[in-house]
Amino acid sequence: MKHLARANGARFFRLLMMGGALMPVAALAQAQPADADNTGEDQTAATGVDNIVVTARFRNEKLQDTPLSVSALNANIIQNSVLLDVQNIQKFLPNVQLARISFAGNALSASIRGVSFADLEKTFDPAIGISIDGVFLGTNTGANVDFFDLESVEVLRGPQGTLYGRNTIGGTISMRRTKPTGELGATLHGRYGSYNTYDLDAVVNLPKIGDVASVKLFGLLRKSDSFTRNRYTGEREKGRDFWNVGGSVLFDLGPDSTAQLSVDYQKDRSGYPSTVNLTTASGLPFGLGGNICDFTQTIFAAVPPLKDLGCATQGYLKQANENYTLANTSLPFRSYIDGWNGSFEINTKIGGFKLTAITGYRNTSDALLEENTGAPPIPVAPGVSLPLFVAARDQTYKQFSQEVRIAGNLTDRIDLVAGGYYLHTDYFIQPFPYNGSRAAQVYVLNGPAQSFTAGQKLDSFAIFAESIVKLGSNVRLTVGGRYTWETKDFNINFTVPGAFKAAAKKTFSDPTGRVILDWKPTPDVMLYASWSRGFRSGGFNGRATSPTSIGPYNPERVDSFEGGVKSELLGGKLRFNPTVFYVKYSNKQEDIIRAAGAGTETVVENAASARIWGIELDMQARPTPDLTLRASGGYLNAKYNSFLIPDLANPGQFLDVSAQRNFRRAPKFSFNAGVDYGVQVSSANRLTFTLDYAYIDDLTTSPLADTTGLRRDVIPAYGTLDASIALIHEGSALKNLRVSAYARDMLNKGGRLSNVLDAGLFYFGVVAPRQQFGVEATVKF
Repeated sequence: MKHLARANGARFFRLLMMGGALMPVAALAQAQPADADNTGEDQTAATGVDNIVVTARFRNEKLQDTPLSVSALNANIIQNSVLLDVQNIQKFLPNVQLARISFAGNALSASIRGVSFADLEKTFDPAIGISIDGVFLGTNTGANVDFFDLESVEVLRGPQGTLYGRNTIGGTISMRRTKPTGELGATLHGRYGSYNTYDLDAVVNLPKIGDVASVKLFGLLRKSDSFTRNRYTGEREKGRDFWNVGGSVLFDLGPDSTAQLSVDYQKDRSGYPSTVNLTTASGLPFGLGGNICDFTQTIFAAVPPLKDLGCATQGYLKQANENYTLANTSLPFRSYIDGWNGSFEINTKIGGFKLTAITGYRNTSDALLEENTGAPPIPVAPGVSLPLFVAARDQTYKQFSQEVRIAGNLTDRIDLVAGGYYLHTDYFIQPFPYNGSRAAQVYVLNGPAQSFTAGQKLDSFAIFAESIVKLGSNVRLTVGGRYTWETKDFNINFTVPGAFKAAAKKTFSDPTGRVILDWKPTPDVMLYASWSRGFRSGGFNGRATSPTSIGPYNPERVDSFEGGVKSELLGGKLRFNPTVFYVKYSNKQEDIIRAAGAGTETVVENAASARIWGIELDMQARPTPDLTLRASGGYLNAKYNSFLIPDLANPGQFLDVSAQRNFRRAPKFSFNAGVDYGVQVSSANRLTFTLDYAYIDDLTTSPLADTTGLRRDVIPAYGTLDASIALIHEGSALKNLRVSAYARDMLNKGGRLSNVLDAGLFYFGVVAPRQQFGVEATVKF
């Protein structure tokens, strides 16, 4: 059935591509100059596809006038499709993979066009930029933002190094919350769903104070159980336990001048499903290349029922048949994050230019305590069983950023966006308390196996500028550049198993830029071609277990070449945007697991080069004011050109192991289709229906190809079918009352593997829930 689903999915995608190949020709043939009596955003929005204004280039532009591959989601889409957090939006986005990382507080694994990052060490920089109200996050911890009180979400595919800066080589996800209104009002929202899920949100706007200050207060609560049960007690594992409160003040400082201060505090005490063991015996002695399966088979050789406790036969080979609903819980999985976030944005006019200054601050602590292998409890004495491999990590992270930029017209044909950016981060990691002490970050059968403290300070500076030059009435040239230089100061104090101290400091710098040429042969069609470069900084290995594995490694670089068409047909009722791209990936940073004493260690090296090419189609139609149809698809072809590791048998020489390496989080096909339909049942009441289907092809998340034939390195292709129905009432007493029911992944029960990793000593996987149902209500006063 899985192969049939994949074949049907691929067949549907090819048909989508074939139909799409004819659309640009149809666009040029059908698009006519705008009629003087048939123009205007209001009329188009009422009868055709919604006009969307984006700020992807730090300018207010219509989506169809922006020569970038950008997708925009507004509050209605988020609400109708029951998008709970950032990871949920992937179903609308071609060639985008998003998932929660449970090993760090509310962290996000992100991949755009095969450029990905899914680690939790804060010395490693993200490849996808995440921005909240103009403040970029320097780490992926806390990046899987819960969706509420959002005005818009914009996803930019491809390198965004010119305007958005460092560590955006794959793209950027930018979120904007609503601004204070200055009018008394409130929005209250509640949701109850599967696995005892209940969510509460509230946003309250206060009347404007003295014609100067508008105040908004907000809060949210997330509670749930896990979809998994403890195999030994029958009780559900713990799920979400998160709350967030804050406020925002918008100051009216006079003509064209505003200032907005926003502060919030979050506390997360969530639990997650226990991991799943995928380890198979290597036949080697433990400590000499063997793994945990070899370990339990050796120590329990005389007790056959216990021999496989460390093996996949007691893990995923068994749990897959249970739809991953039963967990080998030996220690509850806990992943916490607490912290303050703040931003201050000033907008004013200086002559003919708009000045924007954005200050950001984050101060968080996150902790992890869990059994990492997914193995059952290991008996060590009569009536005494212990977790096999425990991770206990405690981290603090501080971030301060400042951006100042101007935007305006130099002449009637040339505009300018220019500015400067500064970022400072400071993080520290130490053991998390376990069994009453901070003895280690890793325990094997409760004995300290690895203990260290480490920290890093970063200072990053950048200057940037970009101009759009009108070469004619319908041709524009965009040219921009950025120069970034930054210094990282790293230290580590390793105490178990072998003591060493080390410190290192290095400065990295790199220019980035882009050039875009766009042409509008008709008012409804735009063609564009672009080149852009992205830069991800070099750094140090936060998981170093020896002085030789610290690094540094050097920056990596992405050069992307893109061409696209943006078109509106049938009087604005059909929008069709195809894109093709080619990516050259140089000095690619790769984590390499190698033997180290009785275990393994991870090093990071600029080991690889790669090329990626692909196609994206984005379509939306509104044949009637009540019916909207959506579809998008992506094809991705990602391949290593080389992947070089040291040849230990021949010092100074290298082996190309690209054939044994997976290009992670780069599924060949992805597509989605959806429909929104509304029926006015009375003057004050309306019914809406939303249906969404999304398909993701096979993908890999572990760097090493599985040589056992079990395909443990592959997350199988899967599809999800979601639906919601809502009754919306609009009246005088209540501005808006919305009551709805929803189903997520309605055809598949239980769970699925969402991430796997070969860690050397063991091979493990992470699971995610499938079918979920719920009801929710939103009321606006």
